[in-house]
Amino acid sequence: MGKIRARKVFKNPNHFFEFWLANLAKEVRNDSWRVSRVYSQALASLRKYPIKLTSGKECEILSGFGPSICKILDRKLEEFARMHSLPIPEALALGNRLSNAELHRRCIPKIEVLPYQPFSLIKDLPTPAVSSTVPMDPLSCEGDASPSDYLIGRAYAIILLIDVRETFGMPKVREIMRTQAVEWEARSLPVGDFVWIARDVRGPTKCEEIVLSLVIERKRADDLASSIVDGRFLEQKGRMQKLGFRKMYIFEECKSMYNLRISHETLLQAMVNAQLIDGCDFVTCTSSEQCAVYLASMTRLLINKSQPMILQFNCAVYSDGRRPREAFGGARLWGIPWTEYVNLGKKSPALPLREQFGRHLLQVNSITGSKAEYIVTVFPTPKSLFVAYDSLSTEDEKKAMLMRSNRSSRLKYVKCFGVST
Repeated sequence: MGKIRARKVFKNPNHFFEFWLANLAKEVRNDSWRVSRVYSQALASLRKYPIKLTSGKECEILSGFGPSICKILDRKLEEFARMHSLPIPEALALGNRLSNAELHRRCIPKIEVLPYQPFSLIKDLPTPAVSSTVPMDPLSCEGDASPSDYLIGRAYAIILLIDVRETFGMPKVREIMRTQAVEWEARSLPVGDFVWIARDVRGPTKCEEIVLSLVIERKRADDLASSIVDGRFLEQKGRMQKLGFRKMYIFEECKSMYNLRISHETLLQAMVNAQLIDGCDFVTCTSSEQCAVYLASMTRLLINKSQPMILQFNCAVYSDGRRPREAFGGARLWGIPWTEYVNLGKKSPALPLREQFGRHLLQVNSITGSKAEYIVTVFPTPKSLFVAYDSLSTEDEKKAMLMRSNRSSRLKYVKCFGVST
């Protein structure tokens, strides 16, 4: 009879580390799904490992663990050992034996709930003395001014405007708008694919058309990927920011969204950055039909908001860069004149060739701002630089051409980008 090799298998051998990874993933889930996913991947890798680990540092041998996660686990272990006055090995053994509920009771700090005692803070504040010798400053008219005009409730119509360049899936969009009785028009929009206007139904007035404070840009997954690569996404987002409106993106999925020029994770990260940094809202749709239904629902919402049954709302009209308070802007309809919307949404004028050449030079490794400035000063166009290279006979002369400088900026060397004849 052959020998049987016995092997001791531990059940849940690293329970203490698993407990903390699960809690860390849960804590950051609302703030950053990406970080939470990193913790979850490390937890899944640790659960597959059948051998006891003696420290967080040893976890680096497993997939999904980096130096940061290992340092966090070691710090949690040291705090647990200090709390129970035990050496590190004994503290880890104790943590592996305890249940989740017991670890939660011992490790997670409790929040003390105090009984509610109502009291007034305002009555205890002293009344400030106003000096008659100091004149009161007038209110600033920027960002928080009263509107220039009003459109009276029930005196204007809410109309959806669709950019004429928005052509993908438009037959379905037109059909859905017609079946849901949504009034819409196709017009060339300077920024955004969809906006709403309030048009005075009483005839031509000073506020004939007002663009409401919401601009929507529709991005299919493939279009979003290409716009990120060529810089259109950043440029469009900047022009939307200048309006002062609520900014919204409709992200439309497509079949090739996982086989694009950039990864699907990069698309998601771009959307998360736009939400957290730029304050944009994102709505995900699976088709152009679902996008059209959402736009129709948004149109009905704006119409209901402008014409309530009990309280009559007026559309406040702002101009000259003035905008309402954020709280007011969220509760009431407001907008800006069409002409101001067009002026704010215009694309920046094309840069001169010299400035474009300088921007391209900055993309080359080791080319700093001062070096690029000197190059475009001596050679304002790429052609002039190529001609200067072609006029030199040897390779050494070409490499040393930009080293010669009479300026006092201590520019000693500019690494060229490999132009040769």
